[in-house]
Amino acid sequence: MSRRTLGRAADAGLLALLAAFCAIFIAWPIGSFVLQAALPGESGGVAGVLANNAGTLANSAFAGVLTSVISCALALAVALVVTFGPVRWARVVNALVTVSMISPPFVASLAYIELFGRRGLITHGILGLSVSPYGWQGVVAMQALFFAAINVILLRSVLERVDKSAVQAALDLGAPMSRVFADVVLPLLRPALAVSLLLTFVRSVSDYATPVVIGGKFETIATQIYLRVVGYSDLTSAAVLNLVLFAVATVAFLAYRRLGSVGSVTSGSLASSVRPDPDEAGFRLRGPVGAFAHAVTVVFAAFLVVLYATILHAAFTKGMGWNAPFTLDNLTHLVQFDLDSLGRSVLYSLLSALLSCAMGLLAAYYAHRRRLKGAAALDFLTTLPYAIPGICLGLGYILAFNRPPLELVGTGAIIVLVLASKEVAISTRAFTAALSQVSPELDMAARDLGATQPDVLAGVLLPNLREAVGVSLVNGFSSSMVAYAAVIFLIAPGHKTAIFELFDALSGGKYGDAAMVSVALIAITTLVNVVFYKLLLKRRS
Repeated sequence: MSRRTLGRAADAGLLALLAAFCAIFIAWPIGSFVLQAALPGESGGVAGVLANNAGTLANSAFAGVLTSVISCALALAVALVVTFGPVRWARVVNALVTVSMISPPFVASLAYIELFGRRGLITHGILGLSVSPYGWQGVVAMQALFFAAINVILLRSVLERVDKSAVQAALDLGAPMSRVFADVVLPLLRPALAVSLLLTFVRSVSDYATPVVIGGKFETIATQIYLRVVGYSDLTSAAVLNLVLFAVATVAFLAYRRLGSVGSVTSGSLASSVRPDPDEAGFRLRGPVGAFAHAVTVVFAAFLVVLYATILHAAFTKGMGWNAPFTLDNLTHLVQFDLDSLGRSVLYSLLSALLSCAMGLLAAYYAHRRRLKGAAALDFLTTLPYAIPGICLGLGYILAFNRPPLELVGTGAIIVLVLASKEVAISTRAFTAALSQVSPELDMAARDLGATQPDVLAGVLLPNLREAVGVSLVNGFSSSMVAYAAVIFLIAPGHKTAIFELFDALSGGKYGDAAMVSVALIAITTLVNVVFYKLLLKRRS
């Protein structure tokens, strides 16, 4: 068999592998919960389920809107300071934002209870009050704080591309800073702000852990979905509620595509983009706009510092309060009981990162580089798992893979696959951006010299994609280490991950154990991020 024939066979095999992954592990699970929602159930079908959960839907909408507005307003102020503020101060804030992005998603809830609970360090320790921390206020506050980090990165990516000449011209003509911001900068930010609002709303309504931990009697769609699956085994009602989240996410995704890409956002990446010099940009934060942005950023940064200091305090003390004695019991418990879960989390995250990286590379190559027939459908399929709430994808996986011919429920493989599917979109975007900087003439030259398509991919393109590989692996690992919504229905007793040990400890009131697991997760994720950064992102090959 000739080399060219082998090359064509290998090329067809890689394309078939990508198509099979998308069909089996993306299209099939999503189709499964959509079909389940159409089945007749005890709650009177779709209309009956929606009518019975009208209050829950209203709660989710209320919390989602309020969280989106607060989070985006906070993120805009912080993004302005990070982009155009003093360099040293911007670096400090940027570091805090990065740590916030790689933290467990409900770690803020743990700090909230420690600070503002009935025996909280502030409410009881300083103010002498004994108040309940539970309710919609805590849910909105913690979601807004946690979601602000990714919004900062998104808005900063747009601010860094603001037309410097337009800003300088407005200032030279004597316009005050407030007018420059309102008439020049803000209009350029409107698409990015719209995207941030939409994405934050979707994240809020699909967030399960925060309402469960600090919501009290405040129920949301996500908590009802979990209750229907785990408490009542009512998969039809859960699928209908999932369909609501799916519809909301789809509308947000279509709006995002219509508004256009506003920057490459890579969750968890330590690779920072180039920061413009304020002097060159002609834009310094001053006047009322600058004062307000700096004030908000100081409060935001201070709260993050207090938050992580509180977690550290809880991890090495026994009980709550300022006078709680120092102890290593929580560390001992971690070593004795949670070390296996931590190791399992690292293993699953590494495997899912490698798989999402490989699939993202193939998707970018076939859909965006070679633009084969069906490229649009392929791009849509790889993006869909990232766009929809994780709880939707998780329910789809349990419906699709709980029986032959592919019975994966109860195995570690299903966790790796769902995590990889969720992150393929980011990998695809990273490789697409990198491939756009490699001249297509290199492909043609290699082909003219007798190279097959797999030879071009492996020998010509891949050596130029080192940074994209690093971004993909960093994002895949970081996101998988703290992912919980997509795997909430898939965790079996022998495959429990550290994030679920954290959630169980937090739900059971074992705040010291929960804080220690949080510290371990943040430390491991940061360490692996730094290693990836040093090896793959620091220098381009």
